[in-house]
Amino acid sequence: MLAGLHAITKAPNIPDFDLFFTQVDRFIQTCSAEQVHYLPQYLCEICYVITERLRKENRARVGIPIIYRAIELLRREPGQLLSIHSDLYQLCLLCQWFEPALSYLDIDIIDINRENGKFDVKHLLLAYYYGGMIYACIKQFDRAANFFENVITVPATATSAIVIEAYKKYVLVKLISDSISNNQLPTYTSRTVQQAIKSLCGAQYTELFYIFNNGTLTQFDEFVNHHREQYARDRNLGLIKQTRNAFICNSIQQLTKTFLTVSLKDLANRVQLQSTNEAEKYLIDMIENGQIFASINKKDGMVIFHGSPEKFDANNMLSKLQDETEKRMLAEKQLRELERQISLSKTYIQRTQQSSPYHDRPKVLS
Repeated sequence: MLAGLHAITKAPNIPDFDLFFTQVDRFIQTCSAEQVHYLPQYLCEICYVITERLRKENRARVGIPIIYRAIELLRREPGQLLSIHSDLYQLCLLCQWFEPALSYLDIDIIDINRENGKFDVKHLLLAYYYGGMIYACIKQFDRAANFFENVITVPATATSAIVIEAYKKYVLVKLISDSISNNQLPTYTSRTVQQAIKSLCGAQYTELFYIFNNGTLTQFDEFVNHHREQYARDRNLGLIKQTRNAFICNSIQQLTKTFLTVSLKDLANRVQLQSTNEAEKYLIDMIENGQIFASINKKDGMVIFHGSPEKFDANNMLSKLQDETEKRMLAEKQLRELERQISLSKTYIQRTQQSSPYHDRPKVLS
């Protein structure tokens, strides 16, 4: 039946898509994992067609359960990536239903299902790209930055549009999550990608680091307004708004390094906020979020900055230490397995022999 359903997807168009969708749904619910493990690429290609059709018809939510069940059938271990993970993440983004995607995104990838040699690196890039967008939507910006960075640093001899768009969002979520003074990419980023970013990403992204770390709020707003049309075309205005909030919070944090006490009026002037009420609102939010330690004396309109209170929870720290140790032990085990697989690879052995100084050396007779 899998082969028959796959054959239907190869037709120029599917005459009765709803019937086809029902047949696929019934097959996925009744088949066993062993049946589809022999031809994983067939089921994946069926899912591609369904995802694209539902995207065009604005019915993304309908497709999420079927793609989710297909992943459960095909994956052999929790950390294995399939090409249809990107389909699931795309549908979740379109309908803003993130829970199904997060059940996979929260698990680090340790393996890729080759799907009988049909896996395309495009699906890896899209999985990380859509994953980064989902984490940005739920304001887990550190995780989002990590996902976008994974897109940018995938080894490449050519640069795709996915990488360029990932870099644009990487800049913004990185600034939102923590202020960084330069826009240098990780050293292991492909030179091809670095050159493409320099030529294809304009000043609206590459110069934003400098404005964020060295400019005033007025300069930041002028810069953003100057490039607003480009941000709108990139669909990044929402992230830009949050970057502005991060800029203000960063400016307030810098004042804690200079002053022990400061008036609300002086703080508002230094950060270039419109009123003391706006300054107070930002301070309260930052205190509640643990970004700064301060108290506000409303009677005289003064802000007193405090040092970070030292809190040590032995049980909590021990639990975190144990979790981190287990993660590193698992990572070491996975690296050893990868090293073993590489050492047994026919291609690797051939290249090693060719690069060896002893390869094809004439034997010396004694």
